[in-house]
Amino acid sequence: VQYLTATVLGWVGGGNWIVGLIIAGALGVALGCINAFLIHGFRIISIVATISTFNIFFGLLMFFTGGVSIYNLPDWLTTRVVLFEREMADGTWAEITLPVLIMAICVFATWALITRTTTGRQLYAFGDNPEGARRFGINIGAMQFIAFGWLGMMAGIAGLVQAHYAQEVVPNALYGRELDVLAAVVLGGARLGGGKGSVLGCILGVLLVSITQNGLNLMGVSPFAFK
Repeated sequence: VQYLTATVLGWVGGGNWIVGLIIAGALGVALGCINAFLIHGFRIISIVATISTFNIFFGLLMFFTGGVSIYNLPDWLTTRVVLFEREMADGTWAEITLPVLIMAICVFATWALITRTTTGRQLYAFGDNPEGARRFGINIGAMQFIAFGWLGMMAGIAGLVQAHYAQEVVPNALYGRELDVLAAVVLGGARLGGGKGSVLGCILGVLLVSITQNGLNLMGVSPFAFK
């Protein structure tokens, strides 16, 4: 999604943050719906389907791009946007940048979806007992497309933000980090089979992994040891 978004932005003449987020989100939804179609249509276990499509998407990306990175990005995507900054007593600066705001909006939207809507309660019921949910009249196909479409949109937005941080688009960016995601989510209390977990738990799991890694880096510990 990150690479496709950068390419489309080049075609449309640059765009802006709103255009970029819409494009990235839409592409993410499209790829997420492919997962949902495979899982629902062919009754494939979700984690098997998503790991498979992950490798297919990555293979296609590397094949068609030849592993060539994109450095010529729009100015708005490479310029840091500081929303709040404050000088600390020791002379250092604390600041909040645009990606933090985007993360907060995504977290709130996801929390609202799964805790404050009927769809969210149906997603929990479906994850806990798909057959029971089907007998209660919940549209299983719709739940699959909503869940994986939403996840695809979040991944697309995250890809755009990662390009903003890196100030370049590399085809193998974040490759191999999928296990970090699984670790953070499970540490946060989610169950891989579905039906259990919360947005707050997910955030705490991500923070645990990130803070541990950052702390080890500050202590001079080898990144290989962190693995």
